[in-house]
Amino acid sequence: MIIPTIILEILFSINLILYWTIFIKIKNLSAKIKRYYKKIFPILWIFSLFPILIINSSLLQFIFNENISYFQEIWIWFLILGITFIIIGIRIASMAMKRYKVKVIDVKESKLIKTGIYSVIRHPVYLSWVLIFMGCSFAFDSFLAILFIPILTVLLELHCILEEKYILIPNFGQEYLGYKQKIPFRLFSPPYSYLLIIISLIVIYIGMLNFVLGN
Repeated sequence: MIIPTIILEILFSINLILYWTIFIKIKNLSAKIKRYYKKIFPILWIFSLFPILIINSSLLQFIFNENISYFQEIWIWFLILGITFIIIGIRIASMAMKRYKVKVIDVKESKLIKTGIYSVIRHPVYLSWVLIFMGCSFAFDSFLAILFIPILTVLLELHCILEEKYILIPNFGQEYLGYKQKIPFRLFSPPYSYLLIIISLIVIYIGMLNFVLGN
């Protein structure tokens, strides 16, 4: 399922490019259209992300013969780890949305939230996306989805950088710059970043071991 996966990844990237083209380059576009696209933007990302998980899952090997198992006989342990990541990601998203006040369009009356989960990382919603996708990749034993995790993380980091540069700093000015200095982490903060690095190394090691033993 490599070709469908590549197509979905391209669609995911195009959605990001289109989003920032609309908000940076197209100045004459009405605020109504921008608000509408802001709402469907995450939906388009979800519909391009989660099919990657499903069509590459080893659980569907009886349908797609080319799908391979990344974790093989120890998959159950990564299923548990994946469910843990999903729960944490949903919890972080819930904590963030309860305090979420920063709007992409018309932020004149909004206030910058710096408490709760926002006192630890600046973009907790996007962190929750990474954790949920990672957890689902483990749970579905989806090889190509696992390979896409670092790409997804880089794209979301880029999205955060652009959001800060073109939306948050222009609208909140020195208040956001001060917040940015106080909370230096966009997505991952220590010690959680170190834990994720360790888990990534373990996943890579297991994948390489499975590949060698399988050949």
